[in-house]
Amino acid sequence: MSLVERRQAADDRVVAPGGRTILLTHGMRMPRVDVLLHGFTDSPSQFAELADSLYQRGDNVYVPRLPHHAERSGDARALAGMTAVQLRQTADSAVDLASALGDTVVVVGLSVGGTMAAWMGQHRAEVRRVVLIAPALEAGRVPSRLEGFLINLTERLPNVTRRSAPDTARPDRNPGFATHALAEVLRLGKSVEKSADREPAKAAEFAFMLNDFDRTVSSSGALKVAKEWDAHGARVSVYAFPASLGMPHNVLDGREPGGQPALVLPEVIALTEGQSPRGPIQERPLHVTAKYP
Repeated sequence: MSLVERRQAADDRVVAPGGRTILLTHGMRMPRVDVLLHGFTDSPSQFAELADSLYQRGDNVYVPRLPHHAERSGDARALAGMTAVQLRQTADSAVDLASALGDTVVVVGLSVGGTMAAWMGQHRAEVRRVVLIAPALEAGRVPSRLEGFLINLTERLPNVTRRSAPDTARPDRNPGFATHALAEVLRLGKSVEKSADREPAKAAEFAFMLNDFDRTVSSSGALKVAKEWDAHGARVSVYAFPASLGMPHNVLDGREPGGQPALVLPEVIALTEGQSPRGPIQERPLHVTAKYP
């Protein structure tokens, strides 16, 4: 608790309103603790509604702020300083904290948070279940065979920042992207792929929540890792929202065109609790040939 309080105090010195690390506890160690990892350019508040729902169901919940996110500058240039090592360190730290907050550690990650969640599930035995929502393990629209080359090239070229208009209702977001940061996210994803190919994952259960309308990340890349984990003995399930729903990459944000959090949140809660979702999301078999975006 003291460590989290120090982190929140450090956050308060640099982050915009709504951007600090979130911790919801019942004042004691609980049977389950959930670690929620937000997406690229976003902040812990992205998971505020889910965190509250899980807390109300009896869990302790920890939502760390990712490196260089939600800073007061509101400029995506700040994200250029983020590295794969920092993401890994944040992931390790989150597992260390969660292990003191609950008996069963469940990790839920969206986009870059999904990449971090995959790394945690691959390497940390303290994690029981991992829910990966549109994980950024590979980029969309980029052939897998070229990704390593593009990561190395992007890191050697000067960073390019694309800025988007700030959202005055969400000062904790850094709209836009920085090419160096994206390369670092994909580098961490490549590390997970290589480890999954060589050795069993430390976590016992993995659930993927994909989106057939998503072109930001590669669902086929996620499926490749899912098959490796399954082959090494983990319990793996894959679900996907059909393209007909037209959902954005950030499926949790109702303010984005096509966003339907009322449909998505119950599905995420079900997977977090180890249950099968019952809504419009569809289970996808691992052991048949299928086309994925």
